[in-house]
Amino acid sequence: MSNHKTLTLLLITTVFSLVVGVGCSNQEATTNFEIRPVRYAEAVLAGGDQIRTFPGVARAASEQNLSFRVGGTITSVDVNVGSIVRKGQILMRLDSGDLKLRKQQAEAGLAQARAQSRNAKANYERVVALYENGNASMSEMDAARASFESANASEVSSETALSLAEQQVVYAQLRAPVTGSISQVTVDVNEAVGVGQTVVVIIDTDGNPEVQITVPEVFISGLREERPAQVVFGALGDEIFNALVTEVGTAATSAGGFPVIVRLDQGPRLAQIRPGMAAEVTFIIEGISETTGVLVPPQAVGQDHLGRFVYVLNRTDTESVATAERRSVETGALTPAGLEIINGISDGEFVATAGIKTLVSGQQVRFLRTD
Repeated sequence: MSNHKTLTLLLITTVFSLVVGVGCSNQEATTNFEIRPVRYAEAVLAGGDQIRTFPGVARAASEQNLSFRVGGTITSVDVNVGSIVRKGQILMRLDSGDLKLRKQQAEAGLAQARAQSRNAKANYERVVALYENGNASMSEMDAARASFESANASEVSSETALSLAEQQVVYAQLRAPVTGSISQVTVDVNEAVGVGQTVVVIIDTDGNPEVQITVPEVFISGLREERPAQVVFGALGDEIFNALVTEVGTAATSAGGFPVIVRLDQGPRLAQIRPGMAAEVTFIIEGISETTGVLVPPQAVGQDHLGRFVYVLNRTDTESVATAERRSVETGALTPAGLEIINGISDGEFVATAGIKTLVSGQQVRFLRTD
């Protein structure tokens, strides 16, 4: 009998331990539950100004492709990619031996032309004197004058030829047209280049950098030139650069948006901005809708037997965590900027835009960036 009681007590203890163990395991699983990330969007006032951010790429205010104005063989390359150069600084040189010979030839031709011009002038003056004394005919004087004028023309032509030859020698040196930095060097020493062939690309560092973005067609009508903007570069931290819209495209690109250029204002850190840096540009877009209420992405609105609804994400004490709240909404027109919500949510509230069929009210979620 005592063995039976002992066995019964052992079974009861084992079952109790299992129940307690399962309870602890469930409690631990609940404690370690991972908060679900959700995509979201902000409800914006329809017909009102909207703040929008677009990705872009920095570029130089001026980028120039440099080439020689004469052909030849490169004898020296005095810059590298990244070199900072001053206006007028020599960047490359061509072999100018042949050009200098042509210059000498032109100098000799000019000297000969000047001698012939002086001789023709003296002869003309002599014939004129003879004509006045009746010792030369009119035809002789006309011939002397023609010879003199031809010699003068030859002298002018020789002077022009010498100037061109001198310029050719100067063109054998490629100088920087602006103060800037070298972004490309496409040739090397002993390489033959032709007239107009790009050999160096220089970025003008005196002008303010620009950022090019692509704006969707639904927003382009709300942008104007001279509209202020704010630019942030990921490589430069959270610093905000002020800018102005300088160009608004009138034709869509292949990507389906319109090109927009913003130029940065003067600032102490402009020199750290390099072409190709990723940027985010924020504008205030003028109201472009005639509807009322607020606008949300169409995918943020669900429908079941209770009607149409959205899940509003209410922030908790932790900024990146929110509590989902189901709200019934009354919808209006579908516009290019989003679906109109007439009643149910307010401007500035955040709504879930994905997985709304699996959300429940009171569920904690984490904001998932959708940049």
